[in-house]
Amino acid sequence: MIKRAVFIGLLLGVGNLNSAYAAGFALIEQSASGFGNAYAGMAARGDDASTQFFNPANLSLLPAGRQMVLGLSLVKPSAKLDDARANQQGTAIPGNGGGDAGVLAMVPNFYYADDLGNKLKFGLGVTVPYGLSSEYNKGWVGRYHALDSELMTLNINPAISWQATETLALGGGINLQYVKARLTNAIDSSALCMRSPLAGACPGAGLGQIGNAAADSYVKLEGDDLSWGFNLGLVYKPTEGTTLGAAYRSHIKHELKGEADFRRSPQINQLPQLAGRLTDGDITAGLSLPETVSLSLAQRVTDKLELLADITWTNWSRFKELRVKFDNVGQADNVTTTSWNDSYRYSLGGNYRYNDDVTLRLGVAGSISST
Repeated sequence: MIKRAVFIGLLLGVGNLNSAYAAGFALIEQSASGFGNAYAGMAARGDDASTQFFNPANLSLLPAGRQMVLGLSLVKPSAKLDDARANQQGTAIPGNGGGDAGVLAMVPNFYYADDLGNKLKFGLGVTVPYGLSSEYNKGWVGRYHALDSELMTLNINPAISWQATETLALGGGINLQYVKARLTNAIDSSALCMRSPLAGACPGAGLGQIGNAAADSYVKLEGDDLSWGFNLGLVYKPTEGTTLGAAYRSHIKHELKGEADFRRSPQINQLPQLAGRLTDGDITAGLSLPETVSLSLAQRVTDKLELLADITWTNWSRFKELRVKFDNVGQADNVTTTSWNDSYRYSLGGNYRYNDDVTLRLGVAGSISST
């Protein structure tokens, strides 16, 4: 018999641009049942089949039989800039503050678990572990860096857990991950002209004013890739009522391939030598997604009360830059420098089993970045 469960969660994120994306673009919203505990202790829990995302060894904590879980989280970050300013070649760029760049997004997930034998469990997870969307107002001061951007992943994770002893379970899985990215930004046509050998013709072509939105060109970069990684975990019960969990998820290196689509301004088209630098063509970009390590504790205090704790490290320092390379030799690389620090996420929570049908959940979480 298959147990079916459907969960829907809602997450609202507020703050400025720096705090909104302090944890990069990882999505922890992978278990609607764990949402109530702020995902505390998730590497040491067997609530339902969704816990396999956080630790494949958790499959051994599930009761015998099949489980299928569908989940959906709605995530709405808020990203606003105060006193937004930008300059190009020492000249202030006119424009608005960009508005709220946060975009409402859906984060779905699907999990399946089944017995393979007395000591083996099989699991399958289909998740969206990374994602980010942003939309800035047209004509904002940072338009030469970003306008509308989107990164989406889809991860398929078959896993197996083995109950090695009465107190120890081991698990592992393979992650087949698809990633698709779309980046758009404006191009300061005047600045491009003035940096070229055609600088003398710039004023005559209407390109004499740096930051002139009326002369802006635009580019859309799109690419995708399929790659793979793995995850490992263990669950250990040193004493009755105490469960410890440890999990590792490997980094995945992607090499995105796609196309650049330019929309040149009329002013740029007046200078064919310059227009040739903004020509549609193929692109490549490397994207290395970070590894994570989680340590969790689940402590049963009474038959009704359980306390939870977790710490997760993410190696964001691996993500140093996003460099887009163009087949067009006349077009310089598009480089976004990140230089992010590693992050540590801490969470505490608890479950109170009110009755057989109702469990009350509470949790709190925070994160810091290493220096």
